[in-house]
Amino acid sequence: MSSKIPAASGSLLESLAESTTHHVLDQLPGFVVREAKLCLLDTLGCILAGTRTPESALILSSASHVRGEYAVLGVANKRLDRRHATLINGYHGDILELNDLIGGHASIGNVTAALSLIQEDAVPGGVLIEALVSGLEVTWRIYSAVYPQLKPFGESGLVPVGIPSAFGAAAVASRLWRLPPPTLAHALAIAGATAGWCPAEVIFGHGGTMKPLLFGAQPAVTGIEASHYAKLGMTGPLQLLESPVGYFRTTAREGQAVELPSESRWGLEQPRRKLHACCGYIHSAVDALGILRREWVDAPSPARISISLPPYVAEVISKSRLPLSANDARFHLQYCLALVMAGYDVIEPHHILDFQRYLAEPAVAQALEIFRVLADGSLEHYQSCKVTALNRQGAIEHELAFDTPRGSPSRPLSEQDLIQKFLRLSQAVLTPSQADEVADLVLRLETLEDSRGILAPILAMKTPALV
Repeated sequence: MSSKIPAASGSLLESLAESTTHHVLDQLPGFVVREAKLCLLDTLGCILAGTRTPESALILSSASHVRGEYAVLGVANKRLDRRHATLINGYHGDILELNDLIGGHASIGNVTAALSLIQEDAVPGGVLIEALVSGLEVTWRIYSAVYPQLKPFGESGLVPVGIPSAFGAAAVASRLWRLPPPTLAHALAIAGATAGWCPAEVIFGHGGTMKPLLFGAQPAVTGIEASHYAKLGMTGPLQLLESPVGYFRTTAREGQAVELPSESRWGLEQPRRKLHACCGYIHSAVDALGILRREWVDAPSPARISISLPPYVAEVISKSRLPLSANDARFHLQYCLALVMAGYDVIEPHHILDFQRYLAEPAVAQALEIFRVLADGSLEHYQSCKVTALNRQGAIEHELAFDTPRGSPSRPLSEQDLIQKFLRLSQAVLTPSQADEVADLVLRLETLEDSRGILAPILAMKTPALV
């Protein structure tokens, strides 16, 4: 395996740290500023909605003895120390599996870290945008470097999401604390060295209810703590990415060259956001099947449906059993497709939280029997799939190759779509006027002298936690 190391600097992490100095508000493209604000709004909605789930009671009980000054967003009058508040906010934001797919799942860790740190001091809205852009782009560049060369999950056993997000959260914290690039580079190194390994078994196997710790909660906490260590003078392994025994060697296939994307490219230029409350690996198949189902509305339903997927995707989301838990249902291809066959064109949170009720619906139960999942080596990107519907004689009735799910760069959710998503997700926590106020404040964030203003309507809410 080879990695390109910039000639002007000693390591890839130093290069990444230096790149953040270019993330200055008046030098950022307008679309980058807009998308960073939408990442913030979308993540806030996910966090608020997560407080109204059974899993929320579990994570809140873990800190019942803790007191502090940092808000647990969406839980009235609940304040903890920074570490616990950050952990719980990140956990809440990942429960419903609706947080975005930019750089893996970059926003949940980066935004969560920022939401804790802006509570410490008056941070101008423009500075918050700069920090978020730095974190999101660092995450995206590391994730995008390794993803095309990714080892099969059955070989590495880890998912390349949590670790890049820890790097990104360190960039967020370092920018908010105004650490110089050399110190920021060590913050990145320490974050990567102390990040959780994000085991694939937790996400795609029998993961229990702790999975939301991995994509948002742990990266946010790790990034903040790493930046604190660096600020105190601690140093880290600056060649952690490209070392012969480093991150790229751990996650990329043997003999594959791994290169960071050019600084001229922006991860925020092609945002990936979620319409469906399930694993992003499932979205294309859900949308493709929905299109085909509408074609046979006046014809007999197929006797069998084959779903062709990239091999590394098929191995983890195709299940030979019924869902065992709500978290399992979010990563269960056949269950989500059975919902589509039963007429549900969008996978909503209630389809997952109430999965046992939907499994009892005859249309869902019958549909679960007709799917066959195929690993197709000609498909590479996780959003590529092919759906083939066959009749009782085994002849192909309908077929669709598909790689443009709703929310992908080629079919992006609009700003209005994301505002409406935020309003839906926050409705159990905020009044309509409070939700409108949060959305307005976030969308004009660069005009705020104090970023804490975006939290004021949330902190004013009176609704108790669902415990």
